[in-house]
Amino acid sequence: MLMEQTKILLFGGSYNPIHKGHINAALNASNYLQCQEVWFIPRKYNYDGSLLLDGKHRIAMMKMALVEFPNFKICDIELKDRNKKLIYTYNTARLLNKKYKNQYQFYFLIGADQLNNIERWYKIDQLTKLFQFVCFKRPGYIINEKLAQKYHILIIDGKQIDASSTKVRAGYYDEIDESIQQYIKEHELYLKERLMPHLPERLFIHCLSTARLAKALAQKNQQNTNRAYVAGILHDVSKALPKDEIRQIMEQHFPTKLKKPEYCHHQYASAYLAKTIYGISDVKTLKAIASHCRSSKKMSKLDKIIYCADKLEEEREFANAVADIRKEAYQNIDKAFIWTMEDQYRYLKNSQKWIDPWLVLMIDYYKRKEKDNGR
Repeated sequence: MLMEQTKILLFGGSYNPIHKGHINAALNASNYLQCQEVWFIPRKYNYDGSLLLDGKHRIAMMKMALVEFPNFKICDIELKDRNKKLIYTYNTARLLNKKYKNQYQFYFLIGADQLNNIERWYKIDQLTKLFQFVCFKRPGYIINEKLAQKYHILIIDGKQIDASSTKVRAGYYDEIDESIQQYIKEHELYLKERLMPHLPERLFIHCLSTARLAKALAQKNQQNTNRAYVAGILHDVSKALPKDEIRQIMEQHFPTKLKKPEYCHHQYASAYLAKTIYGISDVKTLKAIASHCRSSKKMSKLDKIIYCADKLEEEREFANAVADIRKEAYQNIDKAFIWTMEDQYRYLKNSQKWIDPWLVLMIDYYKRKEKDNGR
């Protein structure tokens, strides 16, 4: 008597990150097909060959999401791919069939968005002969019945959850568990995506450009590149707030800083938002954010990097005018920091704008310090 094959539902995706919509689709499809297990297969690469978020982070979040479902497994076959052969599902399917031969009856789960583009898949005619494809309906997508019939794809209906990884990366956490929310914040993931919806385009571009320059300067100056990137991308996060909200943050959390000039209040408010909204707990990162506009006598190398990157990033209108200072910053951040302050002073003076006396004091302080260190 032949034993019935174990039914396995394969569910490939980027899982960047996993959310409740993925779980819901897997539950509905596996129950309908009476599958014994569901294998979630996280991709290593995007379809264009570019890398996704490090697999260790996506796997960690998947384990949190799947902990209550003992028959839901993680298959890391594509994450182990070193030569991009498994960028195509067809190659993954062949490898799984070869490895498990006739042990399992495989089904392959896709969403309605994938079904509607199924003819773009590599060797789709052969692929749909290797596995029985199953499509779970997704909110906002109309099933292409002709394609479903052509490739003998089963359509499964059920309770639908309107969730997407794109929304999660942008900071909308309704459809992920609290543990995953905490993981994203603790590991400072998706900062760019989380920041984008909350800043005007020009300010977002400035923050992103500052972060990239800060990271490059940190590498050249033997500093922590992750700290530099995080501080750089979040240094102006409060600038999109109305002035009264920034003042409220100052009154509640930085009352001793209120006497400082208003132009620098946003550096403290940004540090506050970085900590409370974006989950940044690293003291050095927060200090760099809170020092990027008006310096102090206790500027670390990281502080100087963020201070300089803010003024020297290449999307600035005057980027060409500070090219020499930017070049020096890669070699000697201490000297470039002084040059940056001096450049600010010249700009304000030539523009006949108010010059903060503290800027003059800091230029003199660090020039004397440089001179003393050179003795």
